[in-house]
Amino acid sequence: MSRIAQHAIRATVVAMNRKERRASGRRGAALRGAGGGAPDAALAELFGAAMAQHRAGAVAEAERRYRHILSLFPNHAETHGMLAVALFAAGKVGEAVHHFERTAALKPDLPGVYDDLGKAYLAAGQPELAVQAAARALELGETGRRKTFFAYCAKSLAFSADNPRLRKLLLRALVEGWARPRDLTRVCVSLIKTARVLKDAVAQAQLAWPRRLSETELFGASGVAALSRDELLCRLLETDPIDDMGIERLLTDVRHAMLSRASSHEPGVDPQHLKIYAAVARQCFINEYVYALSEAEAARAHELQLRLAGAIENGAPIPELWPIAVGAYFPLHALTDARALLDRRWPECVDALLVQQIEEPAEERRIAATIPIVTGIDDEVSRAVRRQYEENPYPRWVTAGPPGQPAVLDDRQPEETLDVLIAGCGTGLSAIEFARHARGARVFAIDLSLASLGYAKRMAQNFGLANIEFAQADIMKLASIGREFDFIDASGVLHHLADPWEGWRILLSLLRAGGAMEVGLYSERARRNVVAARALIAQRGYRPIPQDIRRCREEIAAAEDGSLLKSLTRSEDFFTTSACRDLLFHAQEHRLTLPAIKAFLAANDLQFAGFVLPPPLLQSFALRFPGRAALTDLDCWDSFESEAPDTFGGMYLFSVRKPAVS
Repeated sequence: MSRIAQHAIRATVVAMNRKERRASGRRGAALRGAGGGAPDAALAELFGAAMAQHRAGAVAEAERRYRHILSLFPNHAETHGMLAVALFAAGKVGEAVHHFERTAALKPDLPGVYDDLGKAYLAAGQPELAVQAAARALELGETGRRKTFFAYCAKSLAFSADNPRLRKLLLRALVEGWARPRDLTRVCVSLIKTARVLKDAVAQAQLAWPRRLSETELFGASGVAALSRDELLCRLLETDPIDDMGIERLLTDVRHAMLSRASSHEPGVDPQHLKIYAAVARQCFINEYVYALSEAEAARAHELQLRLAGAIENGAPIPELWPIAVGAYFPLHALTDARALLDRRWPECVDALLVQQIEEPAEERRIAATIPIVTGIDDEVSRAVRRQYEENPYPRWVTAGPPGQPAVLDDRQPEETLDVLIAGCGTGLSAIEFARHARGARVFAIDLSLASLGYAKRMAQNFGLANIEFAQADIMKLASIGREFDFIDASGVLHHLADPWEGWRILLSLLRAGGAMEVGLYSERARRNVVAARALIAQRGYRPIPQDIRRCREEIAAAEDGSLLKSLTRSEDFFTTSACRDLLFHAQEHRLTLPAIKAFLAANDLQFAGFVLPPPLLQSFALRFPGRAALTDLDCWDSFESEAPDTFGGMYLFSVRKPAVS
């Protein structure tokens, strides 16, 4: 699992838990008020007494009283609801689901009933029912919390048939930012692939691979216009890398067909065709041209690139399809005098492509030149890592999800003034989401790569953030800056240092007493497939350049089903050039174990505060190791990981605290 996915889990789960605590009081008040409509005074008295026990924390006694009420008044919706709340808190999820369902059946307009039902379904491992309940809650009244919860429920689904109701909500979730696009990509792909025209085209493209199919072979007489009518597909193409090999094969064919059409002397292109072609070109830019490319196709694309450059230089007419087709193979900002394209009139979809591939990269380069440099970068490993991220800033993202903050700061108010260090911020996604939530925090985000920092600062400016400062710095030299922080985010950076333990100690020296740190470190067990890929890379002599990354991906995609190599095609990091380089070709990587981490924590007097993991994994762990203390017992987690080596998805993500001064 990538650093992005780990942060997405963290932010969503924390936000849900925090909002659930605040909502519990409101839920009880709403149900008490609803109880005023009870059939008689006896019921009202019994219900009030049960609620008093519940409020006092005597949940078992409250549960007994609720059951007694239902033996007398079996159709009292409010009692079913509060009994469900008590059962859910006691971990009796199956019973809680039953009583929440009864509440919804008896009083479907009761405040919050579908919110509660959705949470219960999710805890019971029924995401399909959870998302239906979340959708119903949204229909009754939209709130930010309900949008976030819908997206959280939806992301684990896989559709086998179209669902227009949920399709509409997922499109809104992408457009309005109910979650990070990365959280929704796979569920959107599964829904998109239920369409017969796309399902058949994907099957044909895969069957014929590596031969490229024409549009007629893929879609029949209607051609590629059939895809442009799928709004969810078009939006996804423009928003996030699509991590599905079948759709990748299809889009590779569509790109090839687009190039053939642009290179011919056909008349103007239908607007519907132009729309989907532009969306494909934007997808290619987002995934950094990771699609397979033969020498003949590359030569033909280069020829069209030269024709476009010549037309720009001579002021000659330019067919609308030319910049789209070229932008599907090369970034348009690489053209000499590319900005001259901005002075011409284009259809809206072409204008959006030019902004993406010319205006925004130019702004990033301008910003990068203004980034302050606070330390030197002399270490050989640091210089190699910087070079990698200058060539391939990671990750490329288009929109963020809702603001979020790390779990270790859950007990602080967003208005508190905090000094925060984001060590290794990359292109800034997590740092920006943090700064958007904690507007009163002073966020200092550093990275080795100016290209990454230019991207990050441009995105921060898009959100109007004034509480985040970006700088180029090397963690190994950071002790010299003379600053202290209440919170340090070091997720996904220490394992790329020459000495992770020394880098960790340097960051700890900047952490105030009582401060918290979030740490991400690669798991030795979980990255067995990466080790296998690195052996293949060494054997074949693949280099960390786009051509070889593409060739390596093709060999891995052709690996035997069930093999370690083939498992890499399930990683979201397999589907862009920069992420694949980060995953398989990194200039420096350490993989660590839980016993080694435990020893470091003990030697540095750090309090382990727990892992950030999805709820289903935490529930599995709790079944294997009951008791709250086990959640922070690294020996228990080591045993659990030995039995389930993919538990940590390639990264241990956890928080620690530095003891406060007594």
